[in-house]
Amino acid sequence: MPVPYQEPIRRPSSPEPPNPDPLRPRDRDLSEAAELMKIGFLFAPACVIMLSFLWYFCFARGWISGGVFTLLVFLNFPIAAIGVFAIHAGVHGAASGLIRTVYSARDLPPPRAYPRQEVMIARGQYAEAAGYFRDHLVVEPDDNGARLRLAALLEAHLDDPTGAEALYKEVRLRVPTPSEATAAANGLIDLYRRTGQRGRLMVELARFAERHRGSAAGDAAQRELVALKADEAS
Repeated sequence: MPVPYQEPIRRPSSPEPPNPDPLRPRDRDLSEAAELMKIGFLFAPACVIMLSFLWYFCFARGWISGGVFTLLVFLNFPIAAIGVFAIHAGVHGAASGLIRTVYSARDLPPPRAYPRQEVMIARGQYAEAAGYFRDHLVVEPDDNGARLRLAALLEAHLDDPTGAEALYKEVRLRVPTPSEATAAANGLIDLYRRTGQRGRLMVELARFAERHRGSAAGDAAQRELVALKADEAS
């Protein structure tokens, strides 16, 4: 008997993630000033000395006049200052990029949770959980995550490989993300392998190997496909 639809549980909005930069503006300014001083102490003297030797070498060879040599020596200091700021900007940009990469997961939505269905699955109420997943897909037909969960539930606990196969294939028609498309392909491959549908398994392996050509998973699918073809030939 189908379970009647109930309003989904409204989840509280997630709190704003903490700022990855815990420094206050004043502390941040002091920190950047200290970094500039450190870079200046390490880079500026060496830069001035090396440039001075370079200009002197050019002057000694007669490539530049005494006036040009004097001007270039004078310009050593602004050149060194520009180098200090350029190094600081590059280091700060690289560090900011690393921080954004480390914290990029906070900008991605967490995996969709289905608390009601998960409780039913934990209790062994698989048919009831499947009913709630179906009701959920009526309301949100583009939720491929729920569709994949329902397919796995049908296959693993409700002995309905045909229904699971239809759901995996339906994922492909719903503009799946790359991860959803891969999950659907893996689901079909595992289903066909367990149910002994060699022809369909070979089709899915060929599709997977072509889509993921050059990757370890694609190579593994290609090897299995070759082995199945060799077995068919023999």
